[in-house]
Amino acid sequence: MALAEETRHEHPRTAVILVTGEDDPEVADRAFALGIHGYLIEPLQAGQLLITVINALRWREMEIGKTAHARNLQEQFETIIDAIPIPIPIYAKDAAGRYAVANAKADALAGVGRGEAIGKTDFDLMGRGAAAEARAGDLAVLRGRVAVEADEEMLIDGVERTFHSIKFPLLDETGGVVATGGLAIDITAQREALRLRDELTAAQGVAIEELRLSREETVERLVRDLSRHDPNTGEHIVRIGRLAARLGRKLGLAEGRIELLRVAAPMHDVGKIGTPAEILRKPGPLDRDERDEVEHHAGAGHEILAGSQSELLRMAATISLTHHERYVGSGYPHVLRGEEIPIEGRITAVAGVFDALLSERPYRAAMPLERVLALIGEGRGTQFDPAVVDALFADLDGCTAIVN
Repeated sequence: MALAEETRHEHPRTAVILVTGEDDPEVADRAFALGIHGYLIEPLQAGQLLITVINALRWREMEIGKTAHARNLQEQFETIIDAIPIPIPIYAKDAAGRYAVANAKADALAGVGRGEAIGKTDFDLMGRGAAAEARAGDLAVLRGRVAVEADEEMLIDGVERTFHSIKFPLLDETGGVVATGGLAIDITAQREALRLRDELTAAQGVAIEELRLSREETVERLVRDLSRHDPNTGEHIVRIGRLAARLGRKLGLAEGRIELLRVAAPMHDVGKIGTPAEILRKPGPLDRDERDEVEHHAGAGHEILAGSQSELLRMAATISLTHHERYVGSGYPHVLRGEEIPIEGRITAVAGVFDALLSERPYRAAMPLERVLALIGEGRGTQFDPAVVDALFADLDGCTAIVN
């Protein structure tokens, strides 16, 4: 941080990217407050560093462009104060499109000597396409008797430049429109800065998507390891996330929270990584000691996931700890009841049981849907949050399609 701060202070035109193994939002916030151009968390994904470097260079180009444009505007302002005529192209054209008035800037813009634009039309001074566009703007003013603003592209000394043109009607003593007055402001630097901004926004969108995919891949790898340990988890874990997200949406949770729930819910049984495999694979009923071992997974999962700066892992820790609590207060490990149980835990509890009962297990066959609905209905208000059960029943086709 000290190096980043010194670099930004001593070399403000240098793009700075931080690469760190510390996933700390407070540190990231401090870093961006310094004006750094990228903050990456190790391990890096393929292409992630390249995208961030491109972003940083784009930002740097945009900052330089803005500075150059601001300097140009300042120089123009100083010239306006120090001298007349005003140092922007100012002109007037008659009804036929011939220049009747043109200041030095307008002459220079047209590429002619002082006073040589008078009597000429745009077709004499510029390319046919640009001239036709300029003439169309003049006619709009003459016929509509209103001011017209437009951005016009012009090729000057082999370089394409953009001008913001303001045209307005000039009236005679009777109120008739006799000419078109106008001025043109060079906005080339501004347009370039906007282009760079749009490219940066697109690149940032790609980077954010890369980060999201990286986060989900990390979760998938963790869940995959658990699947090798407990063959009952597998597809069940993937479906839990989709079911939980669907129920969360039915219950009106915010979209950001739903997305976190979709990724976090599959980690609800991560504590089983410490449960002996022979217990998890046992085909028959478990004895009391074996059940105690299995029930320990809720707290063990919380210990694995808790304490992270990541909102995703904090939610996963909460779900792991609370998805076996019961609505009436007879669950484990902390015998919570009602809304003492976080909504994510209550949702995952219903999603987990719904999927588990409809799936085949080593110790039993998959149950018919009618039997599953009857069992969940019996648990409404005792084992399960009534609102979550109602959400499941209200979206039964969608939830069943996920399991099947």
